[in-house]
Amino acid sequence: MENKHFTQLDGLRFFAVLMVIIGHWLQWTWTNPFLKALPLVHGVTLFFVLSGFLITRILFINGDRCIQENTSVSQVLKSFYIRRALRIFPVYFLLVFFLFAIDYQNTRVLFPWIVSFSTNIYQSIHNAYVGNFNHFWSLAVEEQFYLFWPFVILFTKHRYRVHVILGTIVIAISYKWYLFMYVGKWMATSYSTLSCMHALGIGALVAYVALYEDKLVEVLTQTRWMIILFTLYVVMLVVQHQISLRWYTAIGDEMLFALLSALVILKASQKGFSGLTKKILENKIIVHAGKVSYGMYLFHLFIPSLYDFIGTFVNIKLNNEYASTVIHGLITFLLAHLSWRYLETPINKLKSRFEYVKKQGAI
Repeated sequence: MENKHFTQLDGLRFFAVLMVIIGHWLQWTWTNPFLKALPLVHGVTLFFVLSGFLITRILFINGDRCIQENTSVSQVLKSFYIRRALRIFPVYFLLVFFLFAIDYQNTRVLFPWIVSFSTNIYQSIHNAYVGNFNHFWSLAVEEQFYLFWPFVILFTKHRYRVHVILGTIVIAISYKWYLFMYVGKWMATSYSTLSCMHALGIGALVAYVALYEDKLVEVLTQTRWMIILFTLYVVMLVVQHQISLRWYTAIGDEMLFALLSALVILKASQKGFSGLTKKILENKIIVHAGKVSYGMYLFHLFIPSLYDFIGTFVNIKLNNEYASTVIHGLITFLLAHLSWRYLETPINKLKSRFEYVKKQGAI
């Protein structure tokens, strides 16, 4: 087992962020009921399943190495948190402090929540939108997930790991159901960290299967299972359009999409897709866009404001929502690329100083 890179997962990251961006910029303008029902919001669900898979895989591999080499997991924990901080914090805090400095929208009002990665808690309590910081809720969920999940995985004996993961998924779904039935705040149902642990847990389950259940991998990576789940998901979309099922919208829809995402991720991380799908997921532009997807996600809701600000000086205004989406998308990609090349990549190179498990004999 090794900490390796999966090219096709970068391709999936791009499509996840593309879903979110189109959903935020364009979907609200559509009048066609079927287009409005497209599950673009589940780009975040795909991100969560991906994150659950990758993070848990790292913890499994390096936790097992500690057991094999009879070393403490403290080094894994230390390296995990430093490496995550190097990946997430620099561009995030640079953006946040810049927005604070220029007094952008409600940055200063929300500042304590933003800098502590807890806007999801604010929204769960108040059931309120927070302007162009709305998308920060998912970043907050990720950071809170990073805080406790390494302890759950690293301090659970191997034979109990799958039970803990399955238990987490069940608890998360039960919690979502409770919030839906008795609290009535849809943001708490969707944005609180425990409410998202079913998707992150499903990703963790994929990591377990991929590493330890070879026979099950052979079965689940068969294309027919993805076709069956995809067909079921589409059928339920049609049913939901004809008969409003509030419980399915709040819980079932996201759960089914997470399961479909899990099969796709498992396939992409093993032998990978072939044919046209392989060409798309491994296309150089798409792969690069996937690598810079963190920046794209982070920046995208602020780009229209930036464009409007520039437009006041050069007298450029876009009245077509599709043209706006293309231009804003290109600007988002450009800024994310520049951030990746000149800020994130140099900082990410520092990760090599913080190996998860030191080689025996190394000083």
